[in-house]
Amino acid sequence: MKKITVGIAGTAKNTGKTTTTITLLNHFYELGTPVGLTSIGYDGETVDNVTGLPKPRLFVRPGLMVATAEKCLLAGSAGVRVLDRLEIGTPLGRIACGRVEREGLLVVAGPNQVKHVRTTIDYFYRQGVELVILDGALNRMVPMVEADGLILATGAAFNQDISQVALQARYFSVICNRPRVVPLPEGIPDDRQTVVWSPGGDVLAFTSGSLFRAEQLEPLRETASQAAGFYCPGVIAPDCLKQLLKMPFPPGTTFIFADPVKLIISGNPASAVHFIEAVLARGGAVGYRRSLPLVAVTINPFYPSYRYETGDYRPAYVDGEKLFREVSALAGVPVFDVVARGGEGLASLLRELASPKIPLGGCSLN
Repeated sequence: MKKITVGIAGTAKNTGKTTTTITLLNHFYELGTPVGLTSIGYDGETVDNVTGLPKPRLFVRPGLMVATAEKCLLAGSAGVRVLDRLEIGTPLGRIACGRVEREGLLVVAGPNQVKHVRTTIDYFYRQGVELVILDGALNRMVPMVEADGLILATGAAFNQDISQVALQARYFSVICNRPRVVPLPEGIPDDRQTVVWSPGGDVLAFTSGSLFRAEQLEPLRETASQAAGFYCPGVIAPDCLKQLLKMPFPPGTTFIFADPVKLIISGNPASAVHFIEAVLARGGAVGYRRSLPLVAVTINPFYPSYRYETGDYRPAYVDGEKLFREVSALAGVPVFDVVARGGEGLASLLRELASPKIPLGGCSLN
C-alpha cells in the first residue's frame, strides 16, 4: 500500500462528513492499517451550533495518529500520547502530534494553511502512517490541494431537492476530474500574475494573479486573438470565466489554472463547468498545474427541519434510495451511503487507490 492522503469535505453542515470519517477510521482500525487524522481548522462540536441537533463525534481508537491543537486534547475523552509539537500555531495552541492510547472522543483542530498541512502530512508519513484523512469543508478548502484525492459528502442538508444534490455532485466531478494536469510551456512565469502566451511561447500580456472582476481581463483583450495559452494562478470569479468565453481566444487555446480548488471556491461550480465544457467543445483544453481528483461521493438523506411553531429543529429525511440512484447517475464516481449500506465499499475503493499499480488521479477515476 502506497501512502496517500484523502480529503473529506461536506457541501453543507449535516451532510455526513463526520460520519464518513468515523466509518473509515473504524474500518481501517479493524484492518490494522496505520492511519493519521487531522483537519483543516476546527471540527468536533457535540451539537450543531445552528440547529442544536446532536452531531456525530469523532470516536477514535488506540493506534490512530492525530494532529490537533494542544487545547483540544483536554476537551475530549480519548487518551493521546503526544510525540511532537510542530512549529504551527493556532488560536487553540500549537499543533500537537501523537498516538491514541485510550479510546474516546476527540476534538480536532488542525492546521489551516497549505504549507502547514503539508508539514503535518509529511510528519505522519515519517511515523509510518499509510493513510492520512484530512477533514475539511468547502468554506475552508484551499489547503485540501495537499490531498491526493477528495471525498465529497453531500445530501439533503445541502438541498432537499434531490435533483439539485445530484447536479452539484456532477459539477464537482467535472471540475475535479475532467481537466488534466498540464505543465506550463518553458519560459512562462509561474508566479503571481495571470498571463497569455503565443504559439511560440512568448508572453503576450499579463494581469492580476486572482481575477475577481471582469475588467481585470482587459489587459489581455488586445492579444487574445494571437494567444495559444492562458494561465491564472489564483482564484477566478464566475464573471471572469464568462468574460473569457466572450474574448477572441482561438478555438484551440489551452486554459490552465492552479488546481480545481481555485474554481470550486469561486462559489459557483455551475459556471466553472460551463466554462470547461464550452472550451472543450471549441477544441480547446483546460488543465491544472496540480490535481485534486474526486474519488467518491457519500450521501446522507438526513436534514434538520425547522419547526416554526416551536422555534427549533427536528430530524427529517428524503428518500434515501432515490437520493442514491440520482446522485449515482450524475456523479461520474462511486457513490456510497455509509450508514444504510456500510463502509466496506468506500474503504475498498481507498485500498484500491492506494495500490502502487493504480495512479491516484489517473484515467481510472473517470
